[in-house]
Amino acid sequence: MMRTGLLYSIGPDDFAHGFSYDDALAQIELADSLGIETVLFGEHHGGRGCPAVGPLVTAASSRTSAIRVGAANCQVGLGHPVSVAEDYVVADIVSRGRVVLGVSPGEQPEDFAAAGVAWADREAIFRESVELIRLLWTQGPVRYVGEHVRFPLGAEGEPGWQREPFEPPYVDQWRRGQVIPRHLSLTPRPVQLPHPPIWVTGWRRETIEWAASKGFGLLVSPLETDDEVRTKVAWFDAALTAVGRDRSEVDIALARDTFLMADGEAARDRAAPQLRDLVTAVRAEMIEDQADLEIMQDTAVDELAANCFLVGSPDEMVERLQTLRADCGIGHLVCRVHLPGRAWFDTTECIRLLASRLATRLIA
Repeated sequence: MMRTGLLYSIGPDDFAHGFSYDDALAQIELADSLGIETVLFGEHHGGRGCPAVGPLVTAASSRTSAIRVGAANCQVGLGHPVSVAEDYVVADIVSRGRVVLGVSPGEQPEDFAAAGVAWADREAIFRESVELIRLLWTQGPVRYVGEHVRFPLGAEGEPGWQREPFEPPYVDQWRRGQVIPRHLSLTPRPVQLPHPPIWVTGWRRETIEWAASKGFGLLVSPLETDDEVRTKVAWFDAALTAVGRDRSEVDIALARDTFLMADGEAARDRAAPQLRDLVTAVRAEMIEDQADLEIMQDTAVDELAANCFLVGSPDEMVERLQTLRADCGIGHLVCRVHLPGRAWFDTTECIRLLASRLATRLIA
């Protein structure tokens, strides 16, 4: 079974083409009514995404009733993880338990320079931040001491986390008078138990293997070709086996730039200008960690459309996706159906075809 969802990366380029946050929310309402199961928002600090997706997640949840909502790649290292944990707890409550938190170590050095965070430290900060978020969602008062992240602020002691020791009679921390807290808890608590799903977006082997070792889900970015997806999922599976975890414990989701029309050839012709612009923008922002991805090479857009993007008719896409599902056990397909310059009607028609002629066949 493969569930289907949407991915939106809405930034200044979209505004320049007359596409707003409200337009995206209207499309998400349509997707919700058609049975699409998930919508994620991409975080980017530049032209290709929203710099703070938490408000969009909450807005989408308030305008829908069933679709799961969340971030695709919240860059937790750019702020404090406690703020992320609090924001998504509130969203989980507002949505009545429909939030997904996708997290990323970081994607552009410029973003980290602007935030005063060392790019070289991003992976270590990311790991500590995600571990603290899960602790806050699942534990009572805790203390966390990491190399880069501490909670409460100024916490000292052995590295790692510790529950508050029980000293009878127990007194709530806020009733203990003027005492500097050594342990704190997050309130209120998430609706979902034990916590909202956490999906790690990462293309580096080290990140993927770490996610598996911790029991987090994996979200494969839309930049990988089908063969690269097989490689990344194989790394993930091997890391699961190494720590004694079962595939049933985790989610694996695949993001894809998608454009569907009843006529596959017409879809490829119509989508070509936006896909060329997308590939040009992605290559211009390439970082060293992505240099080996095929999309960063001189691969033509039409070849990428056959091996990386989902462009054509639903009938043409079904067999390819079923093969990938059989090879990799992909449980979720998250489709970016909107790109800057794409007409409103084209996007909404794509959502309708995704729901009626693709999702219904992938869920079987």
